Amino acid sequence: MAAPDADVMLVGAMARDVHLLHAYGISVQRLTTDVDLALAVSDWVTFQKLRDALIASEQFAPKNKTLHKLVYKPLNIAMDLVPFEGVEDANGNISWPPDYVEVMTLAGYREARASAVTVRLPLNQSLAMVSLPMLAVLKILAWTERRLIEPRKDARDLDAILRNYFDVGNAERLYSEALHLLDSPTYDYSYAGAWMCGRDVRNTIDTVSRREVQILAKLNAMLEQETDPDGVLNYVGELESGNPDQARNLLKAFSAGLNLKSSP
Repeated sequence: MAAPDADVMLVGAMARDVHLLHAYGISVQRLTTDVDLALAVSDWVTFQKLRDALIASEQFAPKNKTLHKLVYKPLNIAMDLVPFEGVEDANGNISWPPDYVEVMTLAGYREARASAVTVRLPLNQSLAMVSLPMLAVLKILAWTERRLIEPRKDARDLDAILRNYFDVGNAERLYSEALHLLDSPTYDYSYAGAWMCGRDVRNTIDTVSRREVQILAKLNAMLEQETDPDGVLNYVGELESGNPDQARNLLKAFSAGLNLKSSP
């Protein structure tokens, strides 16, 4: 490897595909070949050294003169490098060098790394990957930040996670952890899955985060606005699913689980 000591975590749509498509055969609306890698670094100098090492290997090339974008040359795959941890400010934001004008929110990345799962790769290698519930967190926060410049992408990824969470190894949990949902007049397997996803997010944040109040506030700001039936419903509008009530109810179920409520 070009940077064998790097602390790397797979995030983004490729992680979604591994969780849903490759692990459970669940088709997704938006397939991707792009790779998003989060790098836990101590400072910008360390990030620059890692990037330089990748380019020096001659397997990677810069893309569009953008600091965090590379191309893996053998397969012509676009890659985004997302540094976090030591380059964040107190609010979980980073400002990209060299001019430090472009700001990116990375709240949730430390928690995602602390709760990451391991993916086995060929040649007996392994890679940390964001868990599915924490990917839902990153998608909510990303949608909040960039929905105007990159519409639909994060909304559709989040909807795919919530809609299919029940079917990714969580069915048996219905009777041990969420039996009360069966009594709901609006019971639906997908809603039960979204509720369990929200509860898994809360359990993760409560366990590994030192900034749970901040993260929960960011999540709930989006959820309260986008589940209000009298609100603008930007999230639902981006999905174009033909069933806006179902999409909003999935968000409501997720919100209930996140906030330790028994039902939406």
